[in-house]
Amino acid sequence: MPRPTPHSPAASPQHDPCAARRARGSRPAAATRARTLAGHAASAVVELPGALGEGQVVPAARAVEPDGSVLLLLPPEVGAAVLTARDDVAAVLHLVDVAPVAVPQRVRAHCWIAGWLSAPTGAELAEATARLAAAGREPALLTRAGQRSGAVVRLEPGEVLVDDLWGAEHVEPDEYADAAPDPLAEDEAELLQHLSAGHGAELERVCRLAGAAVPGDRVVPVVLDRHGLRLRCVGADRTVDVRFEFDAPVSDAAELGEALRTLFHGPAVTESDRT
Repeated sequence: MPRPTPHSPAASPQHDPCAARRARGSRPAAATRARTLAGHAASAVVELPGALGEGQVVPAARAVEPDGSVLLLLPPEVGAAVLTARDDVAAVLHLVDVAPVAVPQRVRAHCWIAGWLSAPTGAELAEATARLAAAGREPALLTRAGQRSGAVVRLEPGEVLVDDLWGAEHVEPDEYADAAPDPLAEDEAELLQHLSAGHGAELERVCRLAGAAVPGDRVVPVVLDRHGLRLRCVGADRTVDVRFEFDAPVSDAAELGEALRTLFHGPAVTESDRT
């Protein structure tokens, strides 16, 4: 069912068939969105205090631990400064996420995670290195000489802000720590690219039924999560987003496939439906 954004021509009460569904609040929680961005946002920059001699650093790899702390692979000199610092080292991780398909206004989200850096050592360092290697799909974070290609540091969150297509929201650190990333995040880019390349007719049809698209518009999928699909209708002088929510949250590829079939073609008819 469609969930038009406020600027869509379908958003007025007489054209909106999903006001009750909006009231149920099936939107992803801000903490979930932040945890998803922490692990899967397209780019990241670490803003460091001047005492470390670096203004901004792009981590070579990052991974999120179960408690929400973020492991980062930074230049060796940054790691050395963190390890020898007498006081807590503050830092801000700025994450930027973009749509994986060609569309106007590709930036989908910003997320800032402010906190304190520490440098793991010993067995903890080995575990952190392995986690970073797995998250970055690298067999090892070692050079041929057997040395790490950077310094592994941990960012412990103290403040989290997410600003995305849902709006800007602060997230309490404990809520962020308890949240889990969206289960579709790992494959979202590939899924959106598949929808864009192979299901353009279905996307255009549902947007026209929702009153969001007009003839000549290009319809592009921009966000997919366990709760629904956001499409962008792009015309010569207009851009309108419309969100379609699934009947129930999905947890895996099989449930997503059924949810998309229902969205595009309606519920399947069973023998019990015929009787």
